[in-house]
Amino acid sequence: MKSVNFQLDENNSLEIMQIEDNLFEVRLGINRSVSIYYMTREQLLNIDQLGVHIRIETIFGKDL
Repeated sequence: MKSVNFQLDENNSLEIMQIEDNLFEVRLGINRSVSIYYMTREQLLNIDQLGVHIRIETIFGKDL
């Protein structure tokens, strides 16, 4: 299982954990409030829908 955590600042964080081959759990912490999303690989590659502007390929590599 792959997992990555980003502590963006004191109150904001992003955690992505691969649960199955095509299923990911995304925990987005903003101002100490945590939202949990379950996303497919395709949804994760379009993470702009969460308001986070990072390239997921840089986290898991091109074999995501």
